[in-house]
Amino acid sequence: MTKSADVIVIGAGIIGLSVAWRLAKAGVSVIILEQGQAGAQASGAAAGMLAPLSEADKPGPFVELGIASLRMYPDFVASLKEESGLETECVSPGLLRAALNAEEAEALQTANRWQQATGLKAVLLSGEEARKIEPGLSPDIVVATLSPDEKQYESPRLVRALALACARRGVQIIENAPVTGFQTFGDRVEQVRTLTDVWEGSSVVIAGGAWSKAIGEWLGVNLPVSPIRGQILSLRALPPPIRYTVYSHAGYLVPRPDGRIVVGATAEEAGFDVRPTAGGVAHLLMMAPALVPSLKEAVFDSVWAGLRPATPDRLPILGLLPGWRNVHAACGHFRNGILLAPITGEAVALSILSPDPHPMIEPFRADRFQ
Repeated sequence: MTKSADVIVIGAGIIGLSVAWRLAKAGVSVIILEQGQAGAQASGAAAGMLAPLSEADKPGPFVELGIASLRMYPDFVASLKEESGLETECVSPGLLRAALNAEEAEALQTANRWQQATGLKAVLLSGEEARKIEPGLSPDIVVATLSPDEKQYESPRLVRALALACARRGVQIIENAPVTGFQTFGDRVEQVRTLTDVWEGSSVVIAGGAWSKAIGEWLGVNLPVSPIRGQILSLRALPPPIRYTVYSHAGYLVPRPDGRIVVGATAEEAGFDVRPTAGGVAHLLMMAPALVPSLKEAVFDSVWAGLRPATPDRLPILGLLPGWRNVHAACGHFRNGILLAPITGEAVALSILSPDPHPMIEPFRADRFQ
């Protein structure tokens, strides 16, 4: 059966949902085709940090994109709450980047010099000063950076709010509908096929996360996105031993309002296997008390894993695909899908709605890999 929408989005993670929501707010009819359940892959597994400074080794286009998206978040979540009815407020006073040895301290101090020029606060602290702010930190921490602008949200709730907001804007989210191919004419995709339906649309957005490479191959486009498994676990401790997100070279600790501490994350090339492993869990359980010693007594809560969609340069792929007039990419966000959701929704929607691309999209175009 043939059905139609103005735009067909492939993938209902936070990126696909953000693009669809932005388009729907502009009056565009949108269908999302999701091979499984909305938000069930990397988006739902993510810890939810908004940390453009912590995720970068040096200044550049990624930092600029991340900061732009971070600054969009207050309006983004306020609008989400209004349209979905779900509370998605920030649940952290900020982030502490911690160094446990001289080598890490040197890297943190070097990074702090360029971070100071970004417009976000990044205050260099001694280990003693950091423990005054967060007394539960390990005495082995020698230097830390306080970054109050880098926040975190509970990502499963954020994804649910986005899905609800999309639905209330008329977006159809079709779950368990893997795409099986395209019907093309010249340099345009005219139809998208699933197992049960054929969809016609004026534009197509590939937001398939770790599965985007296979979708691009059907169109002869190189989207070099591969899955990187990230194992995460949570611990329970009352009273909570930390208030700030604690970020280190070895991993991170994210406090939740209910007393859980989210501990992450591994980075493994394991194909599409999302099963947690004994080795991954052991690594996280050793890392957590190295940063906050009292977590040795915390109660083990749960463990899960997700597949981060990684490109060779660890930067996302955004905008119109080379050789196609109506196919757009929104994939390859690696560890930063939550952070980059607002700016990606805005930039990709603009590439569909306007002949002029978003001014920040150029470094992230797919043709850098062709």
